[in-house]
Amino acid sequence: MSYYHIILEVNDHISTIEQTRDIEIFDITELQPYLHSILLPYFNEQQIELEDENIEFEDILHIEIKQTLLPIQHLIEEEQKQLPSDTDVTITAYEIFNDRDHTQDVTAVILDLLEAVKIDQTDIE
Repeated sequence: MSYYHIILEVNDHISTIEQTRDIEIFDITELQPYLHSILLPYFNEQQIELEDENIEFEDILHIEIKQTLLPIQHLIEEEQKQLPSDTDVTITAYEIFNDRDHTQDVTAVILDLLEAVKIDQTDIE
């Protein structure tokens, strides 16, 4: 089984200072719900509707889709166990995502598939 992880880097409009933040959705086993809520709207440069907020396409700075064979928390725990016991380093999802032994970046593949199956509006009419 594969697990997918979607990371969106977005502009944060909470304060007057220009900031960004990451929206992370980890351990997705079924991509289809996210296809309609995130991936297709992003691909079509439309607003993304998440459970607790709507994000304008213009506010999305970067999207990444990562694939792992195990849930992210399991991978973090396994990597943490390999560190010396006297180490104060904490492994995060970002360290896992940067490790090619554990993670594959499938962003380009998925966006290429969306491009390949794109239906022209004139084909529908």
